[in-house]
Amino acid sequence: MTVSAYVHIPFCSHKCDFCDFAAFAGLDHLAPEYCQIVQREIDERLNLEAVSEKLSSIFYGGGTPGLIEPSLLGGIHSKLVARLELVEEAEISLETTPHSITLDKANAWLNLGINRLSIGVETFSDLELKAIGRDHTREQAMAGIDAAVKAGFQNISCDLMYALPTQTIESWKSSLDELFTIASDYDQIKHFSSYGLHLASNSPLFSRFPKSSESYPNDEIYNEMYELLVREATAAGFEQYEVSNFSRPGYQSRHNLSYWNNSDYLAFGVSAHRYRSGIRSSNWRSLARYMQDPLGHEVYEVITPEMRQCESIMLGLRKLAGINLDAFEAEFGFRLEYKNEAKIERLVEGGFVRIADGCLSLTQQAVPISNSVIAELI
Repeated sequence: MTVSAYVHIPFCSHKCDFCDFAAFAGLDHLAPEYCQIVQREIDERLNLEAVSEKLSSIFYGGGTPGLIEPSLLGGIHSKLVARLELVEEAEISLETTPHSITLDKANAWLNLGINRLSIGVETFSDLELKAIGRDHTREQAMAGIDAAVKAGFQNISCDLMYALPTQTIESWKSSLDELFTIASDYDQIKHFSSYGLHLASNSPLFSRFPKSSESYPNDEIYNEMYELLVREATAAGFEQYEVSNFSRPGYQSRHNLSYWNNSDYLAFGVSAHRYRSGIRSSNWRSLARYMQDPLGHEVYEVITPEMRQCESIMLGLRKLAGINLDAFEAEFGFRLEYKNEAKIERLVEGGFVRIADGCLSLTQQAVPISNSVIAELI
């Protein structure tokens, strides 16, 4: 048995205008104390939960984990792998902004055992970066990727976003072309994620670009951007394996797949969410409160069998491979395609889902409206 672990590092050089995560700018002087507290949480939480599985993946997310000193990250990593054994060739990812990457830092991360880097590029347009409140430039994105490659990273993922204010079909295509040109030069880029912009109702971005602003692409253009994304990624040799994720063959994110497979996962740090033994819980979102009470819960929810069924459908259909119907029956005791026969028949006839090779999955035309299709089944 294996399990994944997420560790949240909340410090940033700048809070982006679209960000709704527990991320804090100007507080990195707290990083040494915070990292000690995370180590304490690891010890105390693992003592309480008696975890016996090996770790298949670790993801250091944020915030910007790449911002803090590698030695601080090393303390957390050493604590985690001392308490839980790693499987052979475990995936160990670090999330970072491109301008936090230096050759020295990248070498230090590799020496710690980090073997996968996730770089938040978002767009290669300086105009669009400024529009969404990012504090790096296209040039810095290129330099960060180059430094990671020179240091020796063999598994690099990049994040891109679309449906941004001021973004057009043409500028989106330009960003995609730039990414795939870089990927053709650097085969170390094995993966990329691409998300349509989704803003919380209190997003600071609305102060400059209100919800009604014509600067945002309309629904028709949004769908065109998504179709362009899939078409260009396929042509560049990247396989879509989840609604928003693409990889070269064999380089799917094992950590993210643990979420979409509805597996158990551990989590440590401020606002970190975990799913363990039928209970979903999260740490305090307030940094001050977490540092005072690292074992406290902002959320603590017992997941009923009915809730787990719904979540297995929702998460499973995000994967392009879909839901394995035999595995679903083995876990829940019924055939999904029979219990929802009328709905599924209607969705099959409409060209939204298919049943093939023992799996229920979305068709490509249904992926942009996946939330509506999934809602039909849950």
